[in-house]
Amino acid sequence: MNSSTPELAPRRGLLITAYHYDRLYSMESRLSWQRAEQAAQGYDVTVLCARAPMDWDGRKSEASASSRGVRLELLPLNGLERRLMRTPGLYYLGYRMWHRRALRRAQALHLKQRFALVHHVSFCGYREPSEMWQLDAPFVWGPVGGTQPLPSAFLGELSTLDALRERIRARVDAIQIRFDRRVRRAAKHAKCVLAANQAVAADLAQALHVKPLVQLETGVEPIADVQPRSADGTQPLRILWSGRLQAWKGLSLLLKGLAALPADVRYEVRVMGQGPCETRWRGLAEQLGVAANIHWIGWPDYDGQLPHYQWADVFAFTSLRDTSGTGLLEALAAGAVIVGLDHQGAADVMTGNCAIPVVADSPTTAIEGFRWAISRLANDRQLLAELSAHAIERARDFTWERQWNVTQEIYTQAQRWAVATSAEAALPEPLVRELQLVETFS
Repeated sequence: MNSSTPELAPRRGLLITAYHYDRLYSMESRLSWQRAEQAAQGYDVTVLCARAPMDWDGRKSEASASSRGVRLELLPLNGLERRLMRTPGLYYLGYRMWHRRALRRAQALHLKQRFALVHHVSFCGYREPSEMWQLDAPFVWGPVGGTQPLPSAFLGELSTLDALRERIRARVDAIQIRFDRRVRRAAKHAKCVLAANQAVAADLAQALHVKPLVQLETGVEPIADVQPRSADGTQPLRILWSGRLQAWKGLSLLLKGLAALPADVRYEVRVMGQGPCETRWRGLAEQLGVAANIHWIGWPDYDGQLPHYQWADVFAFTSLRDTSGTGLLEALAAGAVIVGLDHQGAADVMTGNCAIPVVADSPTTAIEGFRWAISRLANDRQLLAELSAHAIERARDFTWERQWNVTQEIYTQAQRWAVATSAEAALPEPLVRELQLVETFS
């Protein structure tokens, strides 16, 4: 060997825990995949997961993954965990049991390969933060979400049963986030807690006495050669709604807003989703007289969803509780203008330059907000074109590349804190929480 050839510094090991790791299956599985792929630029990444990509065949795919700096460590659900997670009310018990086994697997891996860092990525909900803080390595938790309740003023938009479920969920959350030992221990031992939006950060700070850094849990890939919407007003306004057809998604607000539009406003809507509320909402559209303008297109796979964002002039966001919403970012990247409820994670994504925020005080004000915004955009296509151009720019604030730029600084500071002296370790707030970063939400 030529002695003059410089030796490459060994890459540090990073353990990522993610229940599901798959680019295509869902938002949760996709964010795990993207974060691991980005981290592989600087680390040897091991992803410990219960569910692998649908096309993963074990040894062959593991070899190709390893060549990119990502290695899958698959720990499938056992029979008991699977049965519990399929039983109403016991889902999180089964998930918690998997995390206990995941810790034992991680400890064995850590003996063979000393991880410089461990990061629990997904599920992003705060309820089960994983047990990885017990590993002898700096622990990063998040971005964390799931703390936001459905606003009580909107419970009347739900069925009696769904409203009861939301009331119970809100009460359980209020207790669990303050008193659950696993949650409190994870927050105490984390070198950095990441909150997925400003509202979650406030909830975590109040309940757990931490100062989270805010970073959206998801991101977006920019679309090449995307163009802003035309100012040509000869065509109907094209509106896309996307999401699970579940009660908390609030599609009824959009339907009622459409029903209140002036008769001369031309529009067409695509509803992209599936779920238990479809029959109910189809019936509501018929009752309101707007069904002829609505196409229910089901739920294509991920690559099949993207053309619908590029088709849309407007993306309607009606979710009554959501950590953020990947659809918001896909819409921005495609140049679609957001008309959405101005609360929770959506409030961090939308600005007046790329969206028309809708006040989320009550169903009456929200319905009127959707009616007014859609009518204005249908009649002012120059405004639509201007907002569309800014939407494309706004999407660049949330690219996965930018997310990684922030995350790698978090990783670096978390590792520095782990080797701090005992005197420094006695400080009340970890060093990473004092970083002056250019955060996602500028």
